[in-house]
Amino acid sequence: MDAIWIVLIGGGAVLLLAAGSGAAAEIPHAAGTVTDTLADVIPHYWLGGDTAGVFAHHRTVSVDNPSDVDYLAVPFNATYLPGMRPDFADIRFTERDGTPIPYWIENATAGSHARVWLALPANATAITMLYSNPEARDAGDPDAVFLFFEDYERGNLSRWSSCGSSAEVQSGIVRDGAYAGDINVSKPDLPEFNDRRVCTVNISAGPIVIEGDFRVSEFGRWCGSGYIQAWNGTNRLYALHLRNGSVQHYDGVHRNFSADAPAGTDTWYRIRVVLDTPNATEHAWMDGEYLGSAPMRFSDGSPVENDTVFDSFALIGSSAWYSGDPHHFYADNVVVRRYVPVEPVLSYAGGPVSP
Repeated sequence: MDAIWIVLIGGGAVLLLAAGSGAAAEIPHAAGTVTDTLADVIPHYWLGGDTAGVFAHHRTVSVDNPSDVDYLAVPFNATYLPGMRPDFADIRFTERDGTPIPYWIENATAGSHARVWLALPANATAITMLYSNPEARDAGDPDAVFLFFEDYERGNLSRWSSCGSSAEVQSGIVRDGAYAGDINVSKPDLPEFNDRRVCTVNISAGPIVIEGDFRVSEFGRWCGSGYIQAWNGTNRLYALHLRNGSVQHYDGVHRNFSADAPAGTDTWYRIRVVLDTPNATEHAWMDGEYLGSAPMRFSDGSPVENDTVFDSFALIGSSAWYSGDPHHFYADNVVVRRYVPVEPVLSYAGGPVSP
């Protein structure tokens, strides 16, 4: 089914995009310039054939604490409004000039609320939410919102720039959904770096937030069983790893983030790491609990300079399988996004605007 976005202004029409079939066609990636105010714009949505559909309502979403970072991934707790599809599949977002804003629905409670992530334009103080089209389908795209997104639900590792032979997608142990990632070491593997147990993705960003669900089957004899890293050229930042029953970072020496936050095997943990490069400091959370901060240093102990840009993000499996069953480093729902100290806050402004 072909999809075209049309904006009607004062009886005239501006064609935004014509795209091929499929849900992805519902997110235009380019738009004409529209100079009218939000109240002057009537959003229409054209379905293939001779059936025209209209987003019957649009509502202004206010942005407090606007950021000068373009395409910043920002959460929005959208409340159900009369006329919406109960599953929120008909919501769309645009800038003031009608340019579509990439979004992704993380979760939704039918007829109640949804947690939505948007790639917010820089310095935006208000955007428009379109809704009320029963024929519209969910057009969310996490790959357009985040620097990196991996929930493994594709059933493959195609989102990664590279993965070693020890990495796979499996369905036996998952956080949610049908699949999760597994980097396993099934042969003796000394502490030296080994590409077969590494997955990397190119990001070229800093400062960043790294979030995900992680789990290890057992701890390595010498080192950790699961590493979260950020790279700058050949320099590697060991941002966080699970080792010997604790949550640690490494700057030439293994150091606990917190003595009060033990880590066990065969347990999923929700990990969040902030690499605040302007201040050369990292912060860590586990299951919502703040673990602490540390000066950022690369693995050789050298300091990470202020405003460093990381060119790669990496997950690395156990470096020290010794005996017994293979070591597994499981990952699910992994996100890398840009970081700002004060995030924009999105909320409905006023009431619905009638077309």
